[in-house]
Amino acid sequence: MITDLIFKKQQSITSYTIEELEKMYMEGRVELRETNKLQVRQIRRYIIDNAHEERIYFPPIVAYKKDGKLFIIDGTQRIRAFIQLYELIFKGIKSDNHQEVKNATRLMKMMKDTEIAIQIFEGLSEKEANQMYVDFNTKGKKVALSKRIAFDSRNEINKITNMVLHNNTMLRVAGVETEKRAVIRPANKKFISLSQLRQIISIFLTGKIMNGHEDKNMELSLQLDEYLELIHIWLNELFELYPADTIGDYEESMLASFPLLLATVMYTLTDVEELSFQERKSLIISRMRGLNSVDWSRTNPIWMNFEGSKRGAYKYFYLDSNKKNIDRMTEWLKQEGR
Repeated sequence: MITDLIFKKQQSITSYTIEELEKMYMEGRVELRETNKLQVRQIRRYIIDNAHEERIYFPPIVAYKKDGKLFIIDGTQRIRAFIQLYELIFKGIKSDNHQEVKNATRLMKMMKDTEIAIQIFEGLSEKEANQMYVDFNTKGKKVALSKRIAFDSRNEINKITNMVLHNNTMLRVAGVETEKRAVIRPANKKFISLSQLRQIISIFLTGKIMNGHEDKNMELSLQLDEYLELIHIWLNELFELYPADTIGDYEESMLASFPLLLATVMYTLTDVEELSFQERKSLIISRMRGLNSVDWSRTNPIWMNFEGSKRGAYKYFYLDSNKKNIDRMTEWLKQEGR
């Protein structure tokens, strides 16, 4: 549908500064579609977080022009975020806090200097514009997690995940599913998914299980290469507990269960935040080796003491992933590791 419209309708590409777009909106020369508040907040945060280093990138906005007015097809959330930022800027400039005034002034300059490309269609009917809006929001392909981890150099967790993925030989033997958000058991015998690996690494960096929006403002107490070494040490000790070539086989290994794996990480990293690199290194080795006597086989009846359910044709027991259950398993591992 989009291709047909592109060849049949007149189109052009122009650019406006963010300041000009905000003015056009306030004058009624730009009309937006329905706003997604969560997306607007995320865009606004992205701009604020990256304005200082001028590392802000936006794709072109798409609009159709009718009677001298721009009707936005794709880009409503971006423009709404720009408008809200102006409100924050004016509030910041009036602040008694010197740093807030400085930040607001920097953002104001960026708004005046930054241009946004707009692809403008003319001659569209409202029905055609609506169809283009649907196509843009349903047929676009998101960047795969594997590509974001490989190329997003601004995110520390992504950088370390990429390094671990490429440099840990035993992890590659165990298997990392790079194109799925979750590994489906028992058919998929790869040890872990890429998103799960990233979550484990976030625990090493922050000491807690994080959601996707918390890792932008984290404060690190060690150098990246030190975190990287600790993660490699933990993985090497893990594969001493269970062979890398079968650890992802749920028919054999309960460590293929991600809730238990998370509990193992939390047990290993309990109360290490104030320790030095060398102290953390020694403690990780000691704690992991303390689990040598644990029977990690799926048939061990101990797993039935935790929350879970039997599913599938073979009625395998699957551990629940809620925090309470992970905390209970973490406490049990502390007892086993003594």
